[in-house]
Amino acid sequence: MTHAREDFTVMDATVTTFGKQKFVAVSKSLALFLFILFIGCIIGTALLVYHLSSCQPMSKLEESTLIVYDKFADVEATTAEPDGSAPETEESVISTTTEGVKTESEVGDVRLPRSVRPHSYNLKLIPFIVEGNFTFHGEVTILINVTVTSHNITLHADDLIIDNVLVREHLHSNKFLSIRQVANETKRQFLIVYLNDPVEAGRQYFVSIRFRGVLNDLLQGFYRSSYKVNNETRWIATTQFQATDARKAFPSFDEPALKARFQISLARFKNMSSISNMPQTGRPEPVANLPDYVWDHYQESLPMSTYLIAFVISDFECLTNGTFSVWARRSALSQTKYALQIGPQILEFYEDFFGIKYPLPKTDMIGLPDFSAGAMENWGLITYRESVLLYEEKVSSKGSLQRIAHVIAHELAHQWFGNLVTPVWWSDLWLNEGFATYVECLGANSVNPHLKELDQFVINELHGAFMLDALKSSHQISIKVNNPDEINDIFDRISYSKGAAILRMMQHFLSMEVFQRGLNKYLKSRMYKNAEQDDLWRMLTEQSHEDGVLDPNVTIKEIMDTWTLQTGFPIVTVQRNYENQSVTFTQERFLANNDNRSTNSVLWWVPVTYADPKKTLASVWMRVEPVLTLDLNLSVDDWLLVNVNQTGYYRVNYDARNWNLIIEQLQKKSGHLVFDPKNRAQLLDDALNLASVGYLDYDIALNVTKYLKQEREFVPWKAAFTSLDYMYEMFVRTAHFDKYKRYLLDLLQDVYKEIGFDERENDEQLVVYNRFEVNNRVCRLGVRDCVINSIRQFETWKNSPYPDHRNSISENLREIVYCTAISVGGQAEWDFAWERYLNANVENEKETLLMALGCSKEIWILSRYLEWAVTERSGIRKHDSARVFAAVANNAIGQQLAYRFLKTNWNRLRTYLGASSMSLSSIVRSCTVRFNTQVEVDDFKTFLKSKEDEFGVALRTAHQSIEQGEANVKWMERHSGKIVKWLTANV
Repeated sequence: MTHAREDFTVMDATVTTFGKQKFVAVSKSLALFLFILFIGCIIGTALLVYHLSSCQPMSKLEESTLIVYDKFADVEATTAEPDGSAPETEESVISTTTEGVKTESEVGDVRLPRSVRPHSYNLKLIPFIVEGNFTFHGEVTILINVTVTSHNITLHADDLIIDNVLVREHLHSNKFLSIRQVANETKRQFLIVYLNDPVEAGRQYFVSIRFRGVLNDLLQGFYRSSYKVNNETRWIATTQFQATDARKAFPSFDEPALKARFQISLARFKNMSSISNMPQTGRPEPVANLPDYVWDHYQESLPMSTYLIAFVISDFECLTNGTFSVWARRSALSQTKYALQIGPQILEFYEDFFGIKYPLPKTDMIGLPDFSAGAMENWGLITYRESVLLYEEKVSSKGSLQRIAHVIAHELAHQWFGNLVTPVWWSDLWLNEGFATYVECLGANSVNPHLKELDQFVINELHGAFMLDALKSSHQISIKVNNPDEINDIFDRISYSKGAAILRMMQHFLSMEVFQRGLNKYLKSRMYKNAEQDDLWRMLTEQSHEDGVLDPNVTIKEIMDTWTLQTGFPIVTVQRNYENQSVTFTQERFLANNDNRSTNSVLWWVPVTYADPKKTLASVWMRVEPVLTLDLNLSVDDWLLVNVNQTGYYRVNYDARNWNLIIEQLQKKSGHLVFDPKNRAQLLDDALNLASVGYLDYDIALNVTKYLKQEREFVPWKAAFTSLDYMYEMFVRTAHFDKYKRYLLDLLQDVYKEIGFDERENDEQLVVYNRFEVNNRVCRLGVRDCVINSIRQFETWKNSPYPDHRNSISENLREIVYCTAISVGGQAEWDFAWERYLNANVENEKETLLMALGCSKEIWILSRYLEWAVTERSGIRKHDSARVFAAVANNAIGQQLAYRFLKTNWNRLRTYLGASSMSLSSIVRSCTVRFNTQVEVDDFKTFLKSKEDEFGVALRTAHQSIEQGEANVKWMERHSGKIVKWLTANV
């Protein structure tokens, strides 16, 4: 799509547009008239440009683009030769017709042919960041290596207009290969250059392409972002290429295995700056015929994949620590200090952990106002949402401090695992994301050891992975994917959290020392190349055999393939024989909907660890066997605990007697302290989830929760809240909610009194976290003391003469205070919070307010809020639209409202967010995952069936929501009555 006032008739090649195309037929006379009118407009525009250039340089960039391409002399491989002459023959230029060329692929394979591989790119881009234009022009010259003689060159391009393609054997040669046609296959996003004469195997050629595109507002590819300074809009041009969107910015071989070197040049306004993966070389140079623009040239990169390329053109500023810089809006620059403090420390930790120095000469990190992901690990230029990079003392919460450390640690881990060594194909995405998710805990722990990061892993990653992986619609960690929607679909809990959990499990059965040495071998053997999971398994096997920690007849591949190539995870059932002291372990797949348990025959290599009151600690392998029996010297009154510290990726069930022995131990005064906090979290999470599926009697599971009256640690409480919140969601719209409410308040009474509502000086951070979790539930359940405290603090803030500058509410409790006050208040409270949202300069605060605004009990306010979430210039950024839907759907009053809005405005959502946006998937999940009646589930099934072809990246999410909804319906049918009976008897 090109701005109407731009003209490119000076180009002598076919214009090929990628994306949906529309055509209009006109008569010859009308065409002649339009042509004459068109030429007149060009002349008039050129004269206008000439006369106004000295006084209004920024307002006429659109008109200047005509001259840019006529005089683009400093870009290699233009249509004209270096001496200005025309190409040698007309055959050098693209055919002016694409008649007979298929525009849609009839082939299932979306991978590029391997007859040609890129060696290096020379890329030049001019983005026009001007209101009413938002386009970019570019030229790329790709040096290719031909491996198989071929009559075509196939690469990627999407949403680009191709103006000219040239192929030659020598860069400055006058001899061009004759091009028969240039075609696009929209479905596969292929740009195919058909040649009359072949490119020959073993030789190199230069492919030069001129192109144009739009700086879109969908946060994909090369896109635009903005922010305001004193009501003046400032524009930014930036990138997000993972997984398959580099092709939206320039024609490229856009697959992770096709690594190449990149030399990038960016044109920008003189009063702005640009950054890219590598440092700049030399001084900026003027851009011909654009007096307000200069070129920034960058060093050639190391071999890297296209999805890791990044560039940003902005008026941002940075703080620097040596070769490490953090960029932000000028008004937010002070918020970069924490990132600048911990970033170099974490980088140094990883250099030691991996045993390999960071390979690039610099690191830039930048917080962007609009960004679809949380962050992106582009090599040498890491891009972030502001909320996960910027921290403001007394405004950002302690939780955001930890979140920032985790995200920075995650992206810096990628600089080795993902960037230095990259998966061959997206099927092994988990090698990137699972590894970075696990190692981020180690990196974050290196700068915040007091936070017990490795304990929190259990509740933040492991338990979260279980929830999704218990569904039949889950998927293998390593899964075949083809089209972009399928690729984007696996950026989920399975690739991230499950991937991290099985790596943690492997690290524990190998030991950290062996694990590190194996990783070092792997990274050094594949530096600047690509790898598959088998390459990692091979290096770890070699190391574990060398160090004698693994049976010489067993390989890591043999063990780990059962975890990466199979869907789901096992439940290990422990059955004790109290007469002969033997213990039998059995395994089967754990499923949230387990009606066909007997047909489930999937087995794993399970590292079973166990302990008893005598502090015996031992381990044994279940080698893809359904049953294992051991003789243990246990007293009949001794409990047995399996999966010590929950290092294994499996759930554990016991016979009733052993469960009761564990419960007795937990309920003794301080008896729970015998178990590590991670195991207390495990016992709570396993028991309640086992009961929900029918493996365990709910009486036993709920009896486990009784000990919580004396629990004060954050990790076990967080695990309990996750499972108890599920019961909240199931009961909140029923007549029996009061029983649940009374029981939970009974559990919380003592800890609430002890921990209090107000913060105390020198509180440890985990105490701060626990106070938030406790108060959040107490206020939500309507406890008067909590509600009054919230209202009082909110009103004090509301009545402040300078509410945008003076907020005495603790930054760690604001989410609770805001939500509570808005839920019991009316329009005045909502409007006040909305104004604070619009005026806030700290993104963490804006996110807190966005979630709280969904707490209103006024249906019309919630409806308006959803409307604003998908309205341009409403004040809500596109990357926050999904957050609004989550906030409303999380409100019992708003659940059906959000779902109805989703159905009624489906086409609008797809258009506004983009059909391939991950936000769409998030919205589908938040609007449907709480269904617990057959009517709700059936209605969504009908809607999905009518729109299935349109769900794209959200299709798997939709099926998962249906499966979860069906499990919820069965839960209500089978368990609600028994639970109500237990709750009634135990309050």
